[in-house]
Parts: sequence; structure tokens; C-alpha cells
Amino acid sequence: MPARFLTDPAEAGRAPDIVVAGGGIVGLATAFFLSRAGLRPLVIERLPALAMLASRRSGEGVRAQWELPSNIELARASIDIYAGFEALTGHTAGYRPIGYLYGSRTEAGAGRLAARVDRQREAGLDDVEWLTPEAARDRVPTLSPEVTGAAFRAGDGVIDIGSIITGYLAGMNADIVTDCDLLHIRERVGGVTLETNRGAIDTGSLVLANAVRCPGILASLGVALKLRLSRSAIQYVTLDRVPADHPAVVDADLGSFWRPDTNGARMTASFRSTLFLDRLTDDPPVGADYLQHAIRTVSPLTPFWGERAAEISGGHLRSGSLLVTADGGPLVGRLTGHDRIFVNTGYGGHGVMMSPEAARLLADEATGGAASRWSPARFDDGFMPPAEPMTVNLASNRD
Repeated sequence: MPARFLTDPAEAGRAPDIVVAGGGIVGLATAFFLSRAGLRPLVIERLPALAMLASRRSGEGVRAQWELPSNIELARASIDIYAGFEALTGHTAGYRPIGYLYGSRTEAGAGRLAARVDRQREAGLDDVEWLTPEAARDRVPTLSPEVTGAAFRAGDGVIDIGSIITGYLAGMNADIVTDCDLLHIRERVGGVTLETNRGAIDTGSLVLANAVRCPGILASLGVALKLRLSRSAIQYVTLDRVPADHPAVVDADLGSFWRPDTNGARMTASFRSTLFLDRLTDDPPVGADYLQHAIRTVSPLTPFWGERAAEISGGHLRSGSLLVTADGGPLVGRLTGHDRIFVNTGYGGHGVMMSPEAARLLADEATGGAASRWSPARFDDGFMPPAEPMTVNLASNRD
């Protein structure tokens, strides 16, 4: 049964088993897997439509190349879900395994990449490859002659957000109300009452999947987790003759990224330059010279971007706000001391990449299963797990 869009929560005609606050890609994945687990969720989204913010402002890339074994496991399982998405939902996820390549132009950088590949293979990612300079240029001829080595995984690639949303909506037995803002939470025996701009909603449980709004809600519940908002940007460029099957390329020295896209490419100057935000905003400002900066930082490893920059015929820039955790990993599971409240948030811009498997794990916990290793309880008593160096985290990034 496909999802039903309601104009008011009362139209559901019954109290939902569980409410998912947040209608982005993470919230929809959560509702989908809760539905498959036998619950009937209600998704509430404060904006007029679903997935209007960070979900639509990403590179839409998926990769299992992470440092920590737990994150490798989560991302690889999510990629497997996307690969089998049509059998699961009746709709393709637009998954294209074009590969992800991390390259360096220094001997030290190549050494770090080679060592990381060894660690990834020890963690079970046995299809990640170390490429010598010659092998890297054979695999990706557009790379600079200065490349000193690269890490590559052919099963990494890209997906299509619109297709995924279509599949989730077609496959979930759930109700959805947009323009519905969560204002207050009152816990009670046997459930939770939510105050919204559309009136009160009584429910058995609640999942907070509303990303940048989550810190304020957690604070109102007396939950103290180290969280910060950060800014991201993705530059879309229009340029003909960009090979559609070109791997996504990350410059391990500069942190820049680009991937092919319809009629051109998407790129970001550097994930390392992500800035923390002091206040909540849906559209954080980005410098007017971002395109030029992005071209400057992707060109050293892929020189044709510098050579063909004058041919770029159009494009646009999208920025977004992200929620970053202390260790760079998501928060997935029940809040300590709040038996009826769960979270699925804190992906730091990688919700597309990791949320399918995380949502499945949350649904398992919400229906009586064990907590996952991404539970917020991992920070109980001030404990600090190892941080993921391949994304922004509060242990390594203090700007």
C-alpha cells in the first residue's frame, strides 16, 4: 500500500503507532522500514514538501570507503539496499556503480592511502583496490600525470534521490502530513503527545529524524549530546562531453570532490572547509566565487577541469545545513532515559549514503530488537568513541 498524504493528522482516523518527525531522505527511510516491520507510521514535515533541504543538496554519492569498520559496514549494507531497491520497492534507486577514486599527488599522501586500503581490507572491505600511478591512469585516463597512487572501489557510485523517494513512498504503509511543525513533546505513560501547529498528536513512540532541528528538541528534553550544525555546498556545472561513467574523484590532498552528472557534473571545493554554523538556517550563505574555487581545487588531480573551465555554460550552487556528532557517526536508536523516543540523525551530510541500513536497524530496535552500535547510548557517561576521520566530527574539527 503506498503512502497517503493527508492535510491534517486527524484525517488518519486512528492514533499512529509511531511518528517520524522529518520528511527528508532519512525520515522516509525510517518510515519505510518501520512500515515493513509491521508498524503504521505518521511522517510529519514542517515544510510544504518532502526532502526539500539537505536531501536534495548533496552529491548523491554512495561509498563504502570509510576508515572505521562500523561505518564501512553501515555504508556497504546501505549500498546493497540501493542495489536491490527495485526488488524491495518496485522502483529503481538510480544506483550506478561508477566507482569512487581517492587520489594523491604526493608520496606521503599515496602512502597514507595505501595504508588506509590495507586497514579497509582488514575490516572486510575486500573489493577496495590500491592503484599504482600507472594503474590509476590506466583506470582513469583523465587523472594528472602527477598522481602518485590511488584507492578505488568499483562498487561505490551514485544514486538518484527522486527515484529513491518514489520507491519509499510506493512501498510504505504510512501517512504523511506536510506543513506540520513539531513544537513540543510531552512524554506520558504508554506513549508520547506531540504539540504541532496542526494540533496535538497522540502516538505510541516518536523518531526524531529532523536533522538540524534536532539539537533544540533534544535540549528541551534535557538530553545533552555534543552536536553542532555545519555548512555544506555542492556546485552543479553544465559542460558537454563529461563521461557519464567517469568515477567520482576525491583529491586526498585538497579534499575536493567531483562526479559526473546529467549534462555536466557536481563538485565541492573541499569537505575540510565545511564551516560550523552559530545559528539555525536552511540556506547558509556561500561565497560568490565558489565555482572558481571549486575548479581550482578539482583541477590539480583532474586537469581537464582547468583546461575546459571556460566552456562551462551554466550551473547553480546549493548550500545546506548539516548536523555533526562528536565522533562523526550517526545517532540511531532509543534515547537513554526516554523509552518512547528514538533518533535517526547526525549523518553530517551522509544521510543518503548510510540511512537505509540505519533505518532498518532502528526499525528492528523499535519493534523489540537490540540497540545498534550507533545508539546515542555510546556517549553515555561522557564516553568518546573513536572518531571517523573521513568526515567532519567534533573531535577533530573545532572551527
